[in-house]
Formats: sequence, structure tokens, C-alpha cells
Amino acid sequence: MEEGIIMNSELYKLLMTYKGLDDDFIYKAYEILMGDEDGLEPYVKDFEVVNEDDNSLASYNSYSKKIAINTDGILNAKSNIKNKKLLALRALRYEIEKAKNIKRVHEGIDDIETVLVRYGNVDYARTNGLYPITSFDQLDPTLMAFRRYENYHLNPSERIADIKSWKYLVNLLKNQRRTDDLLAVRSNLYYAYVQGYKNNGWYLNPPTYEYLLGMRMMDEYYSLKKRVEAKQYVFDTRLLLGLPLIDGSEHDKKILEKVKLQKRKQSK
Repeated sequence: MEEGIIMNSELYKLLMTYKGLDDDFIYKAYEILMGDEDGLEPYVKDFEVVNEDDNSLASYNSYSKKIAINTDGILNAKSNIKNKKLLALRALRYEIEKAKNIKRVHEGIDDIETVLVRYGNVDYARTNGLYPITSFDQLDPTLMAFRRYENYHLNPSERIADIKSWKYLVNLLKNQRRTDDLLAVRSNLYYAYVQGYKNNGWYLNPPTYEYLLGMRMMDEYYSLKKRVEAKQYVFDTRLLLGLPLIDGSEHDKKILEKVKLQKRKQSK
């Protein structure tokens, strides 16, 4: 079992018995998923299923606290997840994880994950008075939002939501052992873990550091580096949060072992 995650048997039954993907499946899945989340209601105030002819699968608006799921986008999506019901669950879980991150921003705890989630939602946190005053505070809000958009693939908050949503599906399907669905979600979990790590010839550039540099958040960058060097976080924490990997030469093998995949070339 993935740490911190309990398999939802009701959701698994819905996935296995419901004939195909439609709006009713999504509404039922949403109710089951939200039923497990204590205290999240203030951060998900509205939910909508839409049918739009575009590439979007889902969205979460941190200001309106609304989740929207696009059935047509999921049905037409090109993905290694062939089971469209499973892809819909991934989209739902991902947006719920983003809402949980906004909840963390409001809670304001000083643990490393909350700090990085706040960095990843800096425009929201600043607008709501939840961000400490730094030199970065002088930036024009439009420029800040643009930089955040440009560095989306390195954003630690998005990374955390990505990893945790795939881990949720791995745990949901864990009893299937070697099905195509389980192999596909394990593969996507692997790619979520390695996303943003770039080998520069000497070491792996950690995505969260690259995000802060790309955002020009220099005070935060130096503060985080100092904290990481002092704390010596374990491999799993560093991997989840996009921090430097202590034994970078072994990272690929360790990640493959972590997601229970064989050492072979993966294809998305």
C-alpha cells in the first residue's frame, strides 16, 4: 500500500462495474472522493461536468474554489491510460489534490511541503495575504502570474498534486497485480517523479530550484537551499518535492523500484 493512502473499495467497485464513462460516473466518483476529505469543503465550493470540444481534461480555480471536469476532453484524450473511466478518476483526483494544496496554504504550517506549496501558489498566497513580504513582493501581479505559467512544469505544487494523484490510482488498483491499467498508472507515476530533473553532465538539476530561479524568487531560493542542506531530507521526501537527490547516480533505479517497474525503456 502506498504510504498515507487507504484504498477506497466503493470507488474501486464503481470503476469495475460501471459500463462506460459518462457524466453520471463522474458525479458519482466525485461524491465518493470528496467523502473521504475532511475539511476540504471550503476549498471546493462548486463542481461541474462540462462537455467542451477542447484538449482540457479538468481544472481547479483556486479563487472561485471550483472544479470542472471535461467529459469530451477525457474521451478524446491521447493517453497511455486507455480506460477512460480511470483517466477521469485521475483528472478528478489531480484537481482535488490541488484544492488540498490551497488548504495547506491557508493553514500556513512551516513544514517543508507546505512551504513549497506556498511557493507554487505564490500569486494566490500573496493576493490573500498569506505570503511573507520579500523582494519578490514588488513584482507586478501580471508579470508574476506570467512567470508562474511559464514555469508550470517545474512548479512544486503541481508536482506534488501530480505525484499524489498517480499514487492514489496505483493504490486503488494494487490488487490487480499485472493488468494493463495498473502498469499504465505505475508508468505515469514514474514519469511524475522524474519530471523536471535534468542531467547537466555533473548532477541532476532539481526542478523546485529551477522553478524558483525561473520565477526570480531569489530570497526563497537561497532560503530553501539553506534549509535543505541543514535538514538532509530523505530520498522519498526529496523526490516528492523536487529537491536535490543525494545519490543522483542511483535515482533512476530507485524510482523504478519505488513504483515497482522493471528496468527497461518506458514509453508514454
